[in-house]
Amino acid sequence: MKARLLALLSGVLLGTVSESSLAPVLPFLARAFGVGPEAAQGVASAGLLGAALAYLPLAWFGGRVGAARLFRLGLLLHSLLALLLFSASSLGQVYALRFLQGVATAMVVGLVPGLATSSFPQARGYAMGMVAGTVAAGTLLGPALGGMAASLEARYVFLLPLPFALLALALARHLPGLPPQRADLRALLRAPGFMAALLATALYFLHTLGTTVVLAFFLSEEGVSPAAIGGLLLLGPLQLLLLGPWAGRAADRRGYTPVALRGAYLLVGAGVAFALLPLLHPLWGAGLGLVLLGTGRALFQAANNAQVLSLAPKGLEGLASGALSVARTLGQALGSALGGLVYAFLDRPYGHAPAFALTVLLFSLLMASSAWLVQGRGEGA
Repeated sequence: MKARLLALLSGVLLGTVSESSLAPVLPFLARAFGVGPEAAQGVASAGLLGAALAYLPLAWFGGRVGAARLFRLGLLLHSLLALLLFSASSLGQVYALRFLQGVATAMVVGLVPGLATSSFPQARGYAMGMVAGTVAAGTLLGPALGGMAASLEARYVFLLPLPFALLALALARHLPGLPPQRADLRALLRAPGFMAALLATALYFLHTLGTTVVLAFFLSEEGVSPAAIGGLLLLGPLQLLLLGPWAGRAADRRGYTPVALRGAYLLVGAGVAFALLPLLHPLWGAGLGLVLLGTGRALFQAANNAQVLSLAPKGLEGLASGALSVARTLGQALGSALGGLVYAFLDRPYGHAPAFALTVLLFSLLMASSAWLVQGRGEGA
């Protein structure tokens, strides 16, 4: 793997791990600060909000002042804020620092798709398959690492992005820039099929992080330790790291829409199984459910991300890259918040097991909406 691609993938892991690693830690942050699930969820939502607000302007700005330069600056700021979060003494401080860290995340992750296609113009599908697989892997690797960090102390979760930042900085010296960019967001959003592909991406990440958050709360109520929760959640990242390149090549050969649609159907069916299997046995059932979800996640993520960027008109690649990151971030934020809210609402009258199953079934229904959007784009790439 070339150093440029490894630098970009390390930046992806920095951003996605810093966000998703909070999922298994939220129950323990709630106890540490004496708050409920809704207030603890604000730690994750603050960072996602900061990123969502910054993605589009920073993606366009990077095309003007130098995307590689902005990428490196984001790595430095993210690392500094991680150290400050580790030392934060109040929930209010954590909220504020997480918001700023979200902006730094946008400086890194929001530029990666555009930089990847500029770095590998003759292997675009493969590069985007690697990026897509890494985004998905980081989204699920984070909870596994977060659970392990929480077994020491909850605040250690904030240090997890540092190794990825150092690796990316060491390798990011020779990244190319983006071609001249226009600031025509209206033209981008009006491109045929672009909004449908973007909304499908948001629904996918809503499903992915929402089910992960709900599983963490369910297993915590079952008495499973943070380390065991983190170890269990490693199943998803391992699958995606193995399947990501294969899924990207499959999308290049067979077309983005058919492969994304197949992945969406797999996620809906596996989501129904995932809602029921942990009720039979918390650990073994959850593990089997995660394995069933893995192939669908790899196929959908690689194909639909490549589809979003392929639909962008020339000169709007930077904005398309930012829009893709906004969809991912908003999907994660809504999925995380919706998972916590619905689970807490259902847990009071029905108990944690039915609350888990019903919430996951709701997310599966939302993923079915994503499949409908993909199908509406037709059968071409």
